Amino acid sequence: MSLRATVARTVLPARIFERLYAIRSRRFQVRLSEKEGLLDAAARYVERNGSTVKHGPFAGTIYPLEAALSRHSIPKLLGTYEQELHSVIKTVEQRKYDLVIDVGCAEGYYAVGLARLLRTKVLACDPEPIERSFCEKAARLNAVSTLIELRGLFRPSDIHLFRDRRVLCVCDCEGFETKLFNADTIPDVAKWDLLIELHGSATKQLPSLAWPQKTSTITSDPRRKPQKELEGLGDQDRLLSEYRPGIQTWLWCDSQV
Repeated sequence: MSLRATVARTVLPARIFERLYAIRSRRFQVRLSEKEGLLDAAARYVERNGSTVKHGPFAGTIYPLEAALSRHSIPKLLGTYEQELHSVIKTVEQRKYDLVIDVGCAEGYYAVGLARLLRTKVLACDPEPIERSFCEKAARLNAVSTLIELRGLFRPSDIHLFRDRRVLCVCDCEGFETKLFNADTIPDVAKWDLLIELHGSATKQLPSLAWPQKTSTITSDPRRKPQKELEGLGDQDRLLSEYRPGIQTWLWCDSQV
């Protein structure tokens, strides 16, 4: 995060800052994907293969065409996206939850995928309005609108509202995870299973907290397996890349071990 953004986060109310930051981040990602030729690659992929997820735990999930064409969507449409987490998804598929909370739901890859998989209510939270609209469309396309409740920013104070519920929380909020999860809030998530994508200082800060769950970290791996759906579309390593700055780390907090 830039110095300007850090100052803005200090000065502005959280809901305003996170909304503006999310809008700015989305615009940057769209421009970058266009510059790198990834939007064109996504269009060619969709023309050949359609916009339904092919493989992985969310296979069969229908993507809104507008969402698929406005980002580097190939890893998600193939089902290789964040494949390091597939074993966790298989684990939670066998469990019963009162609620799924998706913090930073974006276009709904996890929110809709988990609603289809678990048939459980999903609280899908994102401060970016265009991404929420894509998530809403994805919910309709996949006939899970009744299971998904869309909200804006998920705040630390919201955690207490669900402290007595069996919750699966999936969190990807670009650094805001350090605001959500700290020594003051983690006693309230003792009944939760959490899968948190870590950014910046959170990579060291969150694993060191005194979590009531059994915790483990998961790190990203390179993508090397050729995919037949990508034949003739260009360099597969590039198309399968998720364009992360170095090694990505996730924190898995398992309350049922």
